[in-house]
Amino acid sequence: MTHSGGKPHTNVGDRGQRYEVLAHGYPKNETDNVIGWSDTLEGAERMMSAILQAPGCTSAKIYDRQEKVGIIKRYGGILR
Repeated sequence: MTHSGGKPHTNVGDRGQRYEVLAHGYPKNETDNVIGWSDTLEGAERMMSAILQAPGCTSAKIYDRQEKVGIIKRYGGILR
């Protein structure tokens, strides 16, 4: 049984937001993982800053799905 009692989850997932946030190395190693989406660049930057704090996250980037280009990439963690 789910926490919603088996009802569909309507408040999660991609809703056509413009910016996609991806993290490398977290939660799965050696791959880019979609963390979430945002309507605003500021929201995407906050999400990216938060995920860079996760252990194992080596980098994160914001992708503009409307323009089809990467906007920002930042590195996190300890570089070895």
